[in-house]
Amino acid sequence: MPDPLPAFPVVYWTQWDAEATFLPGEELPEESQGRLWAVLVFVFYGDKLALAEIEGRGMCVPSGRVEPGETIAAAAEREAMEEAGVVIDPERLRLVGCYRLDQADGARRYCPVFVAEALGLVDIPPGSESRGRFLASVEDVSDLYYTWDALMASVFAFADERRRDLFRPGISISKLLES
Repeated sequence: MPDPLPAFPVVYWTQWDAEATFLPGEELPEESQGRLWAVLVFVFYGDKLALAEIEGRGMCVPSGRVEPGETIAAAAEREAMEEAGVVIDPERLRLVGCYRLDQADGARRYCPVFVAEALGLVDIPPGSESRGRFLASVEDVSDLYYTWDALMASVFAFADERRRDLFRPGISISKLLES
């Protein structure tokens, strides 16, 4: 029997005037349809996490709105490239849950969260809102991130755990022999 999924704290995020929590899972809740606000992607380059330095916000994981006609996975790949100059391995991009934001006006929004493995780093595209990228150990993120609370700490630890489970280091002998 698989381990039960952890429970996450509920916190109040003043910047969005909303109570926020995290719902772990490999599928989005059915009620999230039509209520997706933005995607976030925890991109790992080896054991380091890619952070983007966004004007007016500071260091954060690549994130942003889903454009019309775009899948949430495509949005995650695009945001990682635009904000952190990270090329993601699409075969190593996994939905691990979503933030649920219950806003004071009664609206409820969802933000899908992915864990991904980087293939490499490239220049951040011209015109990006990003001022640069930083590769950090998960243990150091709390000192770098633009905002930090109990929910953020729990989600970052969960993302790192999922990375360890999903993306084992090294390459299999069979994959090596296929080349």
